[in-house]
Amino acid sequence: MQKKNEVKLDVLNLISNGRLGITYERFLNNDFSVGITGMFLNKSSKKDNFLTDNTRTLIDYQIIPYVRYALSKSAVNLYYLEAFTSINGGQYKELVTLNNGVADYVVTSVKDYNDLAIGASAGYKFYIKESFVVDITIGMGKNLFHAESPKDISRLGINLGYRF
Repeated sequence: MQKKNEVKLDVLNLISNGRLGITYERFLNNDFSVGITGMFLNKSSKKDNFLTDNTRTLIDYQIIPYVRYALSKSAVNLYYLEAFTSINGGQYKELVTLNNGVADYVVTSVKDYNDLAIGASAGYKFYIKESFVVDITIGMGKNLFHAESPKDISRLGINLGYRF
């Protein structure tokens, strides 16, 4: 297969989480490829609900560079393993107890965070007419630096794209 580039849109995260995910992948040879995914939250309702729901963090963005190793060598479908990093940021909230001199009261404090995660994924992709791709990825990473950021970063996606 002479085509060495792919662009993909993550439809799973767009529909379920309101995150726009776009990926570019470059094939180095039959075994390895490298790529980068950008994911951005694009629904203001998610941010509005964040103040009142029971989640502790809201991921606003992720930039995910990765390297993949193909476990199968078929031109129309393949399994792969992936190592990735995730530069991610967003908001975290915590309940803070304050005292106004008469009584204690609780407020929600929202702050920004930025972190770096490393992780691994596995996936499967298949091609239709050697150009249209469906790419399914599942994996997990760990944030390394800040207690305010989520400990775990998931790498889930169903991507539809085009190979050229």
